[in-house]
Amino acid sequence: MKTLRRAKVVVLALMCSVSMPVMLMADVEFRARRMTRDDVPLGKGQCDIRLRVDGEAEVSLRGDMVHLRTISGRDGRDDGSECNEPLPARPVDEFSFEVRDSRGEILLLSEPLPRTGFRAVVRIRDGEGGEGRYHYRLSWRLDGGGPGLNRPGGSGPGRPVGRGPNAPPQVNSWTTGQAINACRGPVQDAIASDYRYNSADISNARADERQGRNDWIIGDATARRGPAIEYFIFSCQVDFSSGRVVAVDVRRR
Repeated sequence: MKTLRRAKVVVLALMCSVSMPVMLMADVEFRARRMTRDDVPLGKGQCDIRLRVDGEAEVSLRGDMVHLRTISGRDGRDDGSECNEPLPARPVDEFSFEVRDSRGEILLLSEPLPRTGFRAVVRIRDGEGGEGRYHYRLSWRLDGGGPGLNRPGGSGPGRPVGRGPNAPPQVNSWTTGQAINACRGPVQDAIASDYRYNSADISNARADERQGRNDWIIGDATARRGPAIEYFIFSCQVDFSSGRVVAVDVRRR
C-alpha cells in the first residue's frame, strides 16, 4: 500500500512539472550592425549599445559581437545596437564609457583588457516592472596601425613602398580622395606579400586627423583565401605634392 502511495505522489509531481511553465534563461548573442551615421569624428571608434532589459543582465562586447546574459527577469534583447568600427582585440587609447539612456543602473565592470579577452563588460540592473530601455556608448581612439608600431604580425614600422605593379602614377598635386585610391594597390600588395592573401578589399579609408599625421591614410581591409577570411588595419603615408606613396603598414585586426 505504501509503495502504491509513493507511486501516486511521483506521478502527480511529474504531471505538475509538465503543466507548470518553466522560465528558462538563455544567453543572447548578436552582431551590432554597421553604423551608417556620419556624425562620429574621424579617428574615433564608437559603439552605441541599445538594449531592452527586464531585471538584471550582464553585457559584453568583443569586436562587434554583443553577448547578453540574463541574470534575472525575461531575456534581454537588442534594440538597435551599432558600431562604426569593431572594438579592437588589443589595448586601445582614450577608452570611454557613457550612459545615454536608462531607467535603472548601468555599471562598467571591465574595460577591454587582455585578462578579459579585450571585452568591455557592463552590468545592468532594472528594478521596475517590464522592459526598460538602456543605451550606453563605448568609444576609443582609432590608431590606424601607425608608423613605428612593430607589433608581432605586422608588416613593420611604416616600410618604404617601391614602384610595384600596383603603385599609383606620379602626379603634381593630390586630394584626399586621390590619396585614398593611391593607397589601395600598395596596401593590397603588402597583404599579398606578408600574409599570402591575394584578394583584399579596402574599406573605411579616411584621412588620419591626428596632429602631425595629415599625410597618412588609415582604414580597414578584408582579405580572402578560399574559405578563409582575415581582417586587417592599415596606415598609408602619401606625399601629397607628388602623389607618391611613401610607406605602408598593415597588420591583423
